[in-house]
Order: sequence, then structure tokens, then C-alpha cells
Amino acid sequence: MLNDLLTIERELRARGVPLVDKHPDVKEMAKGFALRVRLDARGTIADVDLVEEAGNGRIWTLRDGQHNGFPGLKTAAGLLHLEASAQQAHKERWKAAGSPGVRRQELRHLLDTFPFRATPAATWPSAGHRRRIGERLAALGPLAADRKAAAVPAAFERFLLAIEADPPFLQDLHIRLASYVDSRGDEWLEPIQAALVGPVPLAIDVDVDAFERDATDRRQVAAVSAALGDTVEAARTGACSMTGEHVALHAGTFPQPNLPGIGQTYLFSRNPDIPSLTRYGRSADGSLAVGAHVVRRMAGAIHKLTEPAAEGRTWRLIPAEAGNGADLMTVSFREMEEPLADALAQDEDDDATAFAEARLLELASRVVEQSKGSLRTAHAQNQMTVLVLRTVDPANRKVIYRRSTTPEAFRAAAVRWSKAVRNTPDWAGFPVRLAGEPKPVFRRPHRIAPLSITPLTRTLFADGGRRRIDVSGAPAADAFTLFLDERTAAAKARQLLRLVLRRHGALHAGLVQAARKGIDRLKDFDPKTDLRRHALRSATLVGALLHYLGRPREDYMSDAAFKLGQLLHAADMVHVGYCADVRDGNIPPTLIGNAVFAIAGTNPTRALAILQGRWKPYGAWARQSDRIKRKSDALIEKHNSNTAWQMRHGLRNARRLPSLIKDMKDLLESGDTRLTKPDDRFRAELLLGYMAGLELSKTGVASDGDETSADDASTKREDSE
Repeated sequence: MLNDLLTIERELRARGVPLVDKHPDVKEMAKGFALRVRLDARGTIADVDLVEEAGNGRIWTLRDGQHNGFPGLKTAAGLLHLEASAQQAHKERWKAAGSPGVRRQELRHLLDTFPFRATPAATWPSAGHRRRIGERLAALGPLAADRKAAAVPAAFERFLLAIEADPPFLQDLHIRLASYVDSRGDEWLEPIQAALVGPVPLAIDVDVDAFERDATDRRQVAAVSAALGDTVEAARTGACSMTGEHVALHAGTFPQPNLPGIGQTYLFSRNPDIPSLTRYGRSADGSLAVGAHVVRRMAGAIHKLTEPAAEGRTWRLIPAEAGNGADLMTVSFREMEEPLADALAQDEDDDATAFAEARLLELASRVVEQSKGSLRTAHAQNQMTVLVLRTVDPANRKVIYRRSTTPEAFRAAAVRWSKAVRNTPDWAGFPVRLAGEPKPVFRRPHRIAPLSITPLTRTLFADGGRRRIDVSGAPAADAFTLFLDERTAAAKARQLLRLVLRRHGALHAGLVQAARKGIDRLKDFDPKTDLRRHALRSATLVGALLHYLGRPREDYMSDAAFKLGQLLHAADMVHVGYCADVRDGNIPPTLIGNAVFAIAGTNPTRALAILQGRWKPYGAWARQSDRIKRKSDALIEKHNSNTAWQMRHGLRNARRLPSLIKDMKDLLESGDTRLTKPDDRFRAELLLGYMAGLELSKTGVASDGDETSADDASTKREDSE
């Protein structure tokens, strides 16, 4: 990890991004809420604030490893003295309380019934902890002359007064929280309850308006680190293994930044209790010679990239390929004020006009513009670094992917991705339910972000596409290999295409068949429309992978596989129209095109032969066009438009089948080897053709000249509703 962070530190420093030379003892508080206790000059509590999320770098603290924290620290126990039985009874009542009023009543009961825990409170924190706070105060004393940082030593001084005051600090806190039960909002009930019955995190600060900045403000980290660095220098000097410079070497514990989503992360550790790590008799800081300030700057670099305000811009959590955890992705282009990280990992949500790839293209262009003239160093070619970090086990975080690139190369990748995610037929799609819309709205394949590949491939669809099975998806490294067009991108695209077809093929086939049968069948198959949304994103991924394999839609839409898929789709439409007319709407479970769809992916000639053998009754029905039109007109007058449109769509597709059959005959006679030896690309194009079906021109005139009514044209994509 140190090598990766050194690259990032150099990139940020080359652009003039200010990095905090973060002292190893500066840590972040744990995730979750904290009570920020503000003290006046006498050490009396002036106020208590609720910090709903104190972790992820929002509040800093000093610790010796995991001990002696301050200004962030934790009480040893609850403020009230409850026996185990009383504690359990309270827990059950608290869990059963259904409203804030009932919970307030329970808190009043606790305060009226149980005494303040006086004896442990008088000795908290421990003597060693108090002594360490005093030592820290001595080191930080010079900050009192800095108007921005003066609150830091003041907080230390005031806390040392508070724990010796009468009443002591914790008793004063107990009195304050008791008064807040009725005077503060509902959001205070849980924190007050937590403080009364168990240990609670505290952040000690100064009273409001007494100083320019709070003591716990994260902007104090630089000044605190500088003050501590002046008093704690490395015990040895030598050549830094990272930079080659002769400098003061780091000694002691390495920084442990608390990173979003993955928690406390050791930049370097070598445990003497693990023999395989100490075969040369060296462990901890003695096993690595690295400059003290280099280590601190690296910690400052990852701290800067992952600060809360930069979420979506330089970092975001992304799904891992398996399990419930998330990985942390960082993009080391710190100047960006736009959501670059989000553009890599977040899809647009059902908005047909604001596509994700447009945002990615724009941001990539801004990266190029902002980088011009900003890097005049030996590392100018490594202008952006993408890292993905993962929690391997509770005490181990690893970099699982790293790639450095230039802004120009990143923009070229974004341009190619933009083309790739538009590599599906314009008229393919499904009706989906959108918020605020009374009826389903037709949606084309969604434009997806590069890192959507991981969550998309984590689901296997079985039982005709209805049942989902959680499986391991493609890792983020595969997505970046494809997006950044690395040397193995084509091979990776072939692997991913096979993976998607095997896992999502049943979903596409099942949805298309259900859509052809009508909106009621589609609702039965996919009542929440979430399967359709997944299929739309999956179709985009299939098209994108074909693009990376050299198959743009301009080529594959005129080729054998796509046309065969269209033919099977048209056959299904004719079958539905036939059943609507001849069988009074009684449609069998499997349509004739869908019945041979799987066979067509492995033996197209056999699939066509089977289809031809079953076609005779449907061909005869389609020749009765005048009768069918009269009957459909009568059904529309009787407000039975669904059956009427099924008949008309079936008839229209039947009229267009001869041209498709001729195309297929010509391709068969040409000896196209893809028809005799179909591969995954063939099967992908077949799937997109089956999903898209026949295109209807914008004028309502089919490509073979068959005129349709304006109403028929407007409902071309509503036949599945």
C-alpha cells in the first residue's frame, strides 16, 4: 500500500494540493454518533452538541495506538448504576417503546429510579490517561499563540480542570443530559439512553464563539501534527527506501487512517507474532526504513482524497464482487469539483435524456483542461491514479487494484465507453414503472457506468429468468481493464460476454416472451418492473462488450445473428396474434420463436428447420388479412383494443417475415461460418435481435412499405402493456 500512496502523494503535491503532514498519533474517531461536550474557561460544561456521525475523519483525536484518546474518548460505563436484571428489563422496555413519548417516559423512569454512578466517575479517566493528556498539553502548548489553533490546548486545559472540579465532569454531564430529556428533540433520545446505560463516545471542545475554530475541527490536524512532529523526532536517520533520500526515519506505529467504508487501515504492519513475517529477525518499524515525513505525507494524501466533502468526486464505495461488504475506490485528481468517482460507478436512474456517459465525457474533458500546465515534474505521465481498497480481514486492508493513467488517456477511454454503451438498437426496450407516472413508460437500455459491471454480474437468473441466485460478480479490476482499454481488454470483453450470457440469457428470453403476450403476462412475470430494469442495464452491457470486440451496431444489425433474433421475435408476434384471433386469447406457455431461441444460439440451421416445420397454420392465418382487419376494427369499437392490437401486430410482423427469411436464406447460401459455428458474439447479437424485434419507422410506415395507422404506430411499443 505504501508504494501506491507514494504515487498519489506525488501526484497531489505536483498539482499544488495542500497535504497535511499527518502525525501517526492523529486518528479519527470511530463511526457512529458522539456527544461533543463544550467546556468554559472554568472547566464547567457550557453545552453539549450531538454529532450524528463522528467517524470518517469528521472529528480527530490523539491516541497511543488504541489507548489514551483525546479530545475524542469514551466513558468507561453508563452514567447510571443499574444491576444486570434492571439493565435487561430496561432494554426490553426500550425495544418495545413505539413512540418518542414512551421513550421519554422510560428515560424519566431511569433517572428517577437509579442513582448516578459516582465511584467509577471520580476515577475516570485513569491516572495514566490523565498523565498522557497533560503530556500532550505540554507538547501542544505553543498552539495557544495561533488564533486558529488556540482552541486545541484550551480544550486539554479545560478538561483537566473539569475532571477535578466539584461536581466532577461526568456528574456535570449527567445533570445536563437529564435536563435534555424534555428540552431537546427526539433525535436526542437514543444518545441520552446510550450514555445513561453504557459507554458513550465524547468529543471534548471549547464553548462556542470563544475561539475562531473548534478544537475538534479537522482543519486543526495540520497544526497539531506540526506541533507533535517538532517534539517527537525519529531516533535514527538513514536512506529512505521510498525516496532514496537521507532523512530522519520513521519510528513507532505507522499511521492508521480511518477510511470510509473499510475502517481503520494500517499503512504498514509486520507483526512479530507471525513467524513468516519476521524471518530476518525484524518487525514493526525496524523492518522498513522510510522517512518520517514521507509516511506522514502519504497518510495526509489518502486523508485528503477521502474527506467527507470529497465523496462522489475523489472517492466512493463500490460493490465488491461477492458478499455484503463494499470496496473503497479513490481517484487521485483532487482539483475536481465534479463527481468524477460517481460518474465511474453510478448509473443514471431512468432518465432518458441525462445519460451517465454524457456526464462522464464532460468530466473527462474537464480533467484534461484542469491538468494542462499543472504537472511539470518527472511524474507528469502518472497524472491520475485509481485505487480500489478492500477489507481482507478485521485487521487487514489491501489495495486490490491500481492503475495510473493520464487525463488524455482517461478522456479517450470515456469517449470509447460513450460509444460502447450506445451500441444497442434504438427501438429495443421494455415498459417500466416510473415515479409519478400513472402508466408504465417505454424505456430503452439504460446508459450504465463502467463499474456497474460488478453489481450487474452478481446475479444469476434461473427458472426461465424469474429466480435470482446471488453469485460472485466480475471484480472492479475487470471493469477498469475494459474501460481504460488495457492490453488485455479484448480478452476480458470475451470473458465478460460469456459470463453475462450465461447468467442473464434466461432473463432476457423470459422477459421478451412475457412482453409479447401482453401487459398482464408481463406484470405476472415481473410485478415490480425490477427485472426489466436489470435486463435493460444488462442489454447495455452486452452491446458495450460487442463494441469492445469490434462489433458496432452498424455492422451486427445487418448480420445473420441479429436478423435471426428479429425473425424469432416476429414469429412470436404472429403466434400471439393467431392465438388472440383463433384461440380467443388463450396463449400457450411457450411461443414458437422462444421455443427455438436456445437452439438458435448453438445450431441456427436446425432452429430454422424446426420453425419452418411449425409455421404452416400461422402462415395460413396471416393470409386472411382482410378478415383480421375487420375483426380488429370491431373489437376496438367494443373497447377490446388489447386483443385487436395483438392481431394487428401479428399481421404486420407476418407481412415483414418474407424479407427476413430471404435475408437469412442469402446468408445461409453464402456459407457464413458464424451460422455453422456460432460463438458468444453470435449469441449476444441473437439476443439483442430477439429483444429488439422489427423496427417501425417514425412515420408509422414499416421498412417494407406496409402502412399502419397513426394509432398503431403510437402503440408499437405499447403492445406489451
